Amino acid sequence: MAGRISPRAQARLAVLKELDLAVLRAHGLVERFAAAKTDHETHAIALRRAFRKLKQDFTGAGLDALAQLAGGMEIAAARGTSPTTKTRILRDAIGSMRFQLESDISTILREEREKDEEE
Repeated sequence: MAGRISPRAQARLAVLKELDLAVLRAHGLVERFAAAKTDHETHAIALRRAFRKLKQDFTGAGLDALAQLAGGMEIAAARGTSPTTKTRILRDAIGSMRFQLESDISTILREEREKDEEE
C-alpha cells in the first residue's frame, strides 16, 4: 500500500518532531532575548536552561552533533558579550538545529518512500 510508514520510522519521526517543538520553544526564548531592552541576564538564564534541556534531549535521541551545538549555545548564553552579538550567535544556532532536524525528517520520509516503491 502506498504511503505506509513502518513503525520504526513513525517512532523516529515522533521523536524528531518533539525535538523540533523544543527547538521552536528555544527559538522563542532567543527572540524574547533579542527584543528585550533591559534585563538581558534574566533572559540569558532561561536560555541556558533551555539549551541544557535540548542538549540532554538530543543526547537521548542519539543526535550527538546537535547535542554538542546545544551545549555550545548553553555556554554562549552565559558569556558576557554584547546582547547583539549573543543574539546573532543564538539565532544562527537555532537555524542550524532546525535545518538539521528538517533534513533528518525528510531523509526518513524519503527512505520510507523508496522502500515502498521497491515493494
